[in-house]
Amino acid sequence: MQFSKQSGHFASALAEPKFALFAAGQFISQFGDYLAQIALIAAIGQFTSRAPLAYSQITVAIALPALLFGPLIGVVVDRRSKRAGLMVADGVRAVIVFLIPLLMKAAYPLLHAEVTLVVLFPLVFVNYIFILYASSARVSFVPSLVPKEKLFAANAVMDFINKFAGALGFAGGGLLVVGHFWRHLRIAPWEAGFYLDSLSFAASVCTVALLRVGEPPPVRRGDGEGALGALWRRRWAEIKADIRELLEHYRANHKVRFATYSLVLVSIFAGTLYPLIIVIAQKSLYLRAAVQPLLHDTSKVGFLGALLGVGMMGGSLFSGFILHRLPRRAVIVGGLLGLSAMVVLFARSSHYWHLLLVTLGGGLFLSPVMVAQNTLLHEAVPQSLWGRAFSWRDIVLDAGFMLSALLFGFIAQIVLPRFGTVNHERVTLFWAGALLAGLTVVIGLAARTRHGASRPAASREDGR
Repeated sequence: MQFSKQSGHFASALAEPKFALFAAGQFISQFGDYLAQIALIAAIGQFTSRAPLAYSQITVAIALPALLFGPLIGVVVDRRSKRAGLMVADGVRAVIVFLIPLLMKAAYPLLHAEVTLVVLFPLVFVNYIFILYASSARVSFVPSLVPKEKLFAANAVMDFINKFAGALGFAGGGLLVVGHFWRHLRIAPWEAGFYLDSLSFAASVCTVALLRVGEPPPVRRGDGEGALGALWRRRWAEIKADIRELLEHYRANHKVRFATYSLVLVSIFAGTLYPLIIVIAQKSLYLRAAVQPLLHDTSKVGFLGALLGVGMMGGSLFSGFILHRLPRRAVIVGGLLGLSAMVVLFARSSHYWHLLLVTLGGGLFLSPVMVAQNTLLHEAVPQSLWGRAFSWRDIVLDAGFMLSALLFGFIAQIVLPRFGTVNHERVTLFWAGALLAGLTVVIGLAARTRHGASRPAASREDGR
């Protein structure tokens, strides 16, 4: 089947050779990332008996970079070549991830359990700083690889390969990381995930290096002459001016505000995962009867995550083939309402096969929302602000995830037991789904009212 060069079809984006090469390299890199996540869980269990505390420390190391450095990273992305920045970020990550098992093994005889905090925490923290940079640069680089009319399809492809890499990394990759055959190479199974992740970053650097893309020149400002302190003061003043420019665009552009509000709602869903959804799945008698032998097996830790990833792969395909014809706001509102329904159904489900269907449905609804959010930001924000816009996206998602997870966990474990309720996690999850649906209706109606008021002065594309 032939696709028109003017088509916004999913496959039309892959018909662009440069984008196809870039997508292949990013798939390898992200597959390695999921391998490393499984290896990280195994490594913490290997080196410390205080796993719950260690996991909480690593969660902080993962989330803090976005909250501390997100705005600055966005400014740097906008000031530099996206292609060169991706190569540097993945090259540095390859070195950091390669060093993790080496330094942990070297430090363990001296530090014992404290190796997790003293060695792993700073390495993971620095690694996630470069992950943030790579994420913002990657999304900002995509429009340089495809024509404008194929941008939605390209975002759908990138979302699809991320979910495909996640499904393989969590399910099949977990088996690879804990496979005993690694011992024949004198490598502990948990080390293999880090080494493979390092190789995947090297592969990403090679594919990006092969691309020859005419990027628009980044914004550069003269520093003048003067002492080092004066130079840094001027740099900091420019960074603050860049952040103010993004905030002014946020206040002036209703589509950027809508995208931000919808990101908050996605973060609310994410905040239900650890304190509620996973706990409900583990407590379910029907689920436990089916997978009890797998619950303490590292290779199966990501089973539900893999299933969600399969659903999101389907959602990405549906987005690229069908939903690119619809207004972005309609895709986001419809997807969030469907996701809300899945959250409520999960709270009311007990049979194993019910949870399977609901998890798949959640992925099918969530993926189009994320594709449409990225595309809406691409369309609504000037190219000179893309790096800042997508680092702002990561800040909103990470901050919302942390706050909502703390809130729902507090309600489920502290508040509801005082009222004598049972099934605290299910009750909390049910009302979290209801809250998500209610807020979706609110932002949908507000966006419709705002769009209706501005439509006479807007073009058809602006209405998307």
